[in-house]
Amino acid sequence: MDFKKIVFFLTCISILSCSQDTDISVARNLQEYMNENLNVEENAVFACAANASSNTSLTYIFYYPDAGASDIRYYELTEASLDKDNFINYKRESLESEMTFGNKLGRFSRSGSSENWCLVTYKINGVLRISDPIKLNNTSKATVYSNDVLINYKTTLEPNFTWEDTITNESVNYFQILTDEAQDFISGTYTEDTFFQYYDETNVTLNINDTTPPELVADEIYNFTTFGIGEDNWVNIIIEEQFIPLNLMEYVALNSERELDTLLAFAGNANGNKQETYIYFYPIEGAYEYRYYETENAMADPTEFANYKRRNLSHIPKFGGEIRRFSNTSSDELWCLVTYLTGGKLHISPAIKTKNLTRTTVWSTDINPTYPEVLKPVFTWSDTSFAESEQYFQVFTQNDDVFLSGTFTTETKFQYYNESNVVGKIHTDTPPSLVIDDIYKFYLYGLSVDNWVNLVIQKSFIAE
Repeated sequence: MDFKKIVFFLTCISILSCSQDTDISVARNLQEYMNENLNVEENAVFACAANASSNTSLTYIFYYPDAGASDIRYYELTEASLDKDNFINYKRESLESEMTFGNKLGRFSRSGSSENWCLVTYKINGVLRISDPIKLNNTSKATVYSNDVLINYKTTLEPNFTWEDTITNESVNYFQILTDEAQDFISGTYTEDTFFQYYDETNVTLNINDTTPPELVADEIYNFTTFGIGEDNWVNIIIEEQFIPLNLMEYVALNSERELDTLLAFAGNANGNKQETYIYFYPIEGAYEYRYYETENAMADPTEFANYKRRNLSHIPKFGGEIRRFSNTSSDELWCLVTYLTGGKLHISPAIKTKNLTRTTVWSTDINPTYPEVLKPVFTWSDTSFAESEQYFQVFTQNDDVFLSGTFTTETKFQYYNESNVVGKIHTDTPPSLVIDDIYKFYLYGLSVDNWVNLVIQKSFIAE
């Protein structure tokens, strides 16, 4: 066989191997792919799409693959103006895919802000299944992300979820997903209503559960997600919220053998950020099991423990660990409190009313010490224009944040190492003397009667 015949033979093999699967390298359309399959089911794959949170240039195409599904593909119109119902207009695209919600849903990721129609296919038991067309509306109708869902409880372990979809008002179905703290799948249901009772299928139109979902466990962390899906399978709204089935009254009852005691806690919004709330608390020696609770809104009765639901927030040490701080990414105004355990006691803080919007915390560095005595600086300040602070909390640290002292006054003046006007303190030993020319930090928190921080002043200074 001469060289030309060898080249011709190898070229034929290459052409035949490519034509066996249109895949990505050869421009074959969906209709041709369908023609190669004896059994085809249309409208047989649940799929929808949404843009990523705050990112209209990244679109997620979600799909539910039945157990045993294989050869999962993504197709898109070759031109956005073409007929979405004619499969000859769809070309396969290569997108990255991953599993989400405890490996129950798959998700393609599409980069770019262009809008188009797409769909998803897969094979199972010799059948090619095809989803309904999905309209990608990432720029003209960006998905709204929210955590605005009302969670009430029929019983401790039977949460009821109610939400509103008034922003777009175009959703015709709602897909609810419950996962545990590790994001393992618990249940997936569809309703046409904007409410769902776990686990009651009275208004459920479809579910993707293999078995009856399990009973929830009290005081465990769970996640609720709902997709508001339009006629074109675009997700108009995604609501995500954590919930923990056990309110504060029930938690107190579980600890009925413990003596109730109080603890110091207060809250203010982050510097220049009304959307983030800092909740500070003082953990006495031996404290553990730090918890944060909040009411649904500011209208709730702050004295009724049943109104408080736990949220699992992260917390960090401040001032060398003398104070700790929860962070809550929310501007909602409500009542909150902190609890922890010590020995045979359950400590519960007084209620804190958050005021991110109506009394935004003022942050300042406008203060300078005077020195009537060597190494005993005096700090004097003014309250905010609202003048609602009833107490002031002062903290001194070294430049490396090692805690020196923490005191409370009702006056707008404090001198280091002078406790004549101090009405409370958190240090247990006499604060150390300052060292001349060393750098220190002074912090001041103006606290209202409902434990909201009206004013924060922070200043570095050199001891004189």
